[in-house]
This record gives sequence, structure tokens and C-alpha cells, in this order.
Amino acid sequence: MVTASTNLVQLEWLFRVILAAICGGLIGYERATQRKSAGVRTHIVVAIASALFMIVSKYGFYDLLKLQSISLDPSRIAAQIVTGISFIGAGTILIRREQVSGLTTAAGVWAVAAIGTSIGAGLYSIGITTTVFLFIIQRIFHDDNFTEKIIRRVRFNIQVEVENRPGILKEIREQLEQNNVENISIKLLDVTDSKIIFNTDGIIYNKTDENEIILNLKKYPNVIRINFTRGGN
Repeated sequence: MVTASTNLVQLEWLFRVILAAICGGLIGYERATQRKSAGVRTHIVVAIASALFMIVSKYGFYDLLKLQSISLDPSRIAAQIVTGISFIGAGTILIRREQVSGLTTAAGVWAVAAIGTSIGAGLYSIGITTTVFLFIIQRIFHDDNFTEKIIRRVRFNIQVEVENRPGILKEIREQLEQNNVENISIKLLDVTDSKIIFNTDGIIYNKTDENEIILNLKKYPNVIRINFTRGGN
């Protein structure tokens, strides 16, 4: 049985905490290079805390277990880590003008908690392997060139406000088709005597410059305003 009285065991636990910090810092380093709010420091703290929680969960109650009629579930603290860490992840997700950012960082913080938990439990191989795997995945898929080879087509969605005159919707559709927007659909949102507001949704190649499409459409007569939603609603 493992006891808390031996220095060797204490060093083992300390090694787990340090190793968790290194693994968490590696994931945080990748996020920091992308100028994300949760960087090296946040990921290290999450990893250390998760490892410490797991060590306490596994070994912190041996004195009580020596007593008769006392039984504990060592998985209870680990289960609380899974749900409790979510509030940090939620804090890294930002929504600005219908644009969502921080999802990968939030998922990374959650994954670092899992890595810290595994190392705190003494599962070194799976913890280190997962760290390296996550680091490689984040680096590879952050490269737009690699992503474009996998995802060939994406949604293109804009909200357009135009002057109300005959044939304007057909002309807008033709303009979008000239800019290689396919499968175009138009949904009216508001119609008055002076203006029309509508959503238009379509498909474009991933390499297509969305900004160029919007600028070309903005030059078109009778276009008052354009709101762009990357990736659609």
C-alpha cells in the first residue's frame, strides 16, 4: 500500500505535478503563439491543479481508509474536474458580431485538465502521448493551406440591404454568380417601399477571397449595406 509518510512517494507525486505542468505548458505555448487569451500560464495552472486534484483523490484519504466501515470513491474528485473546468473554457469563448472565437482554446483547456488528471493518476505514457498529439493537431490544422486541402468548399452568407426597385434581386444573384458563388438562395427579411433587406446564402471554394466578393458587390448600384457572417449562421 502507498503511504504518505515516505519521501520517495512524495517525490513521485511532485514529479507528476511537474510533468503535468510541462505538458500543459506545451499546449499553452501553441495557443500563446496564436495570441489567444488562455496561453502558457493558464494551461500550466490548469494542468497542475488537475494533477494535484487527482493525487489527492487517489492518495489523500489513506488515513481514513484504515478505519473500519470507511470506503471512498477515488473517481469523485476527477469527475468534478471534468465539469468544474468548464467555466474557464466558457470564459475563453467570445462572440463578436456573430463571429465565434476561442472554441479551440476552450477545448484545449478542457483537454489539459484531462492530461493533468491522467498524469496525476500516474498514467504517464497516455498523458505525454496525448500532449504531443494535441500539440501536433493544433499546429497542423491552424495552417490554412492544410485545411484548404481537406475542406474544398465552404458556406458564404451575407445580409444585404438594397434600394427597392424592380429586378434588383435578380441582379444581385447574377453579380454573386459572376464571383463564383454557387447554390445561391435568397431569403427576404424586410421589405419597404424604399428598401429590401435579405439574407443570401451560397457555396464558394475555400480559397476564394470572401472580401473581394463583398467589395465587388458593394460597388454595385443600389447596394446600401452588407453584413458578412463567416461560415454562415
